[in-house]
Amino acid sequence: MKTITIVCVGQPNVGKSSLINKICGAHLKVGNFTGVTIEKHEAQIEHKGHMLKIIDLPGTYSLNDYSFEERVTRQFLENEKYDVILNVADSTNLERCLFLSTQLLELHTPMCLALNMSDEAKKEGIHIDTQILGSILGVECVSVSAFYGENMDMLLDTLIKVATQDSKSNKRVYADFLENEILALEDFLSQKHYDEVEQLIKQGRKDIQNMRDVAIKLLKQDNALSKALHDKGCWGEISAFAQKCINKLYTQSGEKNVRDIFNNDVLGFAKGASMESNHLSAEKRVSLTQRIDDILLNKYLGIPIFLLLMWALFQLTFYLGEFPKEWIEDSMQMFGEWVEEHLPYEFLASLLSGGVIAGVGAVLSFLPHILILFFGIVLLESTGYMARVAFLLDGFFHKFGLHGKSFIPLVTGFGCSVPAFMSARMLKNRNDRMLTLFI
Repeated sequence: MKTITIVCVGQPNVGKSSLINKICGAHLKVGNFTGVTIEKHEAQIEHKGHMLKIIDLPGTYSLNDYSFEERVTRQFLENEKYDVILNVADSTNLERCLFLSTQLLELHTPMCLALNMSDEAKKEGIHIDTQILGSILGVECVSVSAFYGENMDMLLDTLIKVATQDSKSNKRVYADFLENEILALEDFLSQKHYDEVEQLIKQGRKDIQNMRDVAIKLLKQDNALSKALHDKGCWGEISAFAQKCINKLYTQSGEKNVRDIFNNDVLGFAKGASMESNHLSAEKRVSLTQRIDDILLNKYLGIPIFLLLMWALFQLTFYLGEFPKEWIEDSMQMFGEWVEEHLPYEFLASLLSGGVIAGVGAVLSFLPHILILFFGIVLLESTGYMARVAFLLDGFFHKFGLHGKSFIPLVTGFGCSVPAFMSARMLKNRNDRMLTLFI
């Protein structure tokens, strides 16, 4: 029985884990990547004479090395052995999800695009032509629903087909001004016949398979490629010519950052693919959630509503928490007095009453406040309001070098600093996380 290794990649909240659980009919086996606390999940299923081993990588918006998850996902995709990439996308947010899909095309690995939440897309009047989208990207596309289990067998058949057939070249193209500089740098490298560059291509890396890939990575100022060639004799000539090409890109694009130039091109490609294949069969209805968002995320009302809710939460915390606090204090005091009265040994009675019981009582008296505060925060988090406030406060927090999500640890810190430190893990970037922790 042939084993096919499938790597499941997608942005957060597109239903990757739900899709794999639906396929395999079991919960995923959880483990950690070596040397880091980031989790990976694995599952297996037998289908039509093939053993499918599915690895679910962390949800990531891109492969830009912004967060630990992005770095781990990118390193796995570039260096580990696997047969197929299963790229899961949200059908209701196709353009956003195709940003990652476009970057995955550059790995030259057989790929299948699973358009999840097709049931939700139908409710919103969204119709995605999988054939058109597949022809634009040069990959197989399948419309699925993890919730209802639609097209699960079709997805498995497609994955086996992609893994066993000869791989097709993807259709990733760049803007004209980028293509011109890529071709110029590619021609330069081909004419020079640098042994070091040719050896790099022969290593068999998924992201570097020909001279064009080398040219693209040089224009992107890829750190790994620069380190590999930096100590070689050819690096001086290569870096000088690559810099000339980059300067032309600056002039033609108006940007001063290479990453922004390529990210804008990825966005453009994703938007074009989405517009070509995505159609609204009816006028999109405004849902109740969107109506509420219009109020909660209002430019003028959003912040006052947030401050009002926080004020109400703290008022409830200290008002309601005062009653059980007094009960706990009175109960512990009565218990301490009872111990002093009934224990014949004065030293032991004093130790238990004034030390142990009074100390435990002092700690327990704060418990009602913390429980009420955290219940309120969990309620706001579970309803999705916290995520909306993070978006609302992002611009304000950026003025202080913070991320919009930083407010959640800061608010939590009003109750207790320990869970505030723990909740700072939600921040993807190390600098954002450390600055929030120090504040």
